[in-house]
Amino acid sequence: MYENDRFLRINDSSGGFMDHRFKKQYFALFDWFKRNLEYEMFLSQNKLRYKINQGEVYEIDFGRNVGSELNERHYAVVLHHSDVEAQNIVVVPLTTKIHYSYGEAIELGYLPEVRTNEISYAKISQIRTVDKARIYLRPIIHTLDNRPCQETYGPVTKLTPEQFKLVISGLNKLLNNQL
Repeated sequence: MYENDRFLRINDSSGGFMDHRFKKQYFALFDWFKRNLEYEMFLSQNKLRYKINQGEVYEIDFGRNVGSELNERHYAVVLHHSDVEAQNIVVVPLTTKIHYSYGEAIELGYLPEVRTNEISYAKISQIRTVDKARIYLRPIIHTLDNRPCQETYGPVTKLTPEQFKLVISGLNKLLNNQL
């Protein structure tokens, strides 16, 4: 159950606040607004100053998006390094669901540190630029002192040079309409 279920029930009883066919989407959207506000409050008090390297894999909170865009938390590989001052990183999301990718997914094999027992694929058609705050921060945001600690920002894993070359090769094919 979503945190804002009570709010939606109150408003729904007052005369058709929402279309019941989209109840799950309403709940998810309200939860995303709440999470987004938490991120903004956290960032207003903290500047995220840490380096991120090419090929590292992080868990990213992509939030709520439209249509077939990636939603919620997914692992993603960093395409370009980011120094301590930069606030954005360029990532390619990872998935285990090849049947949704239609040739735009590059097989990376098993990534043991990623908490699945399935083959991981890079969804090269879903390349995104994201703020460092989208690196899954919920454990940090809910600490008592609301302060980031360096240990929390480490990558989940890092792709091997061969795996990273596969991602770059796939991106080149995508950009040159060769898929």
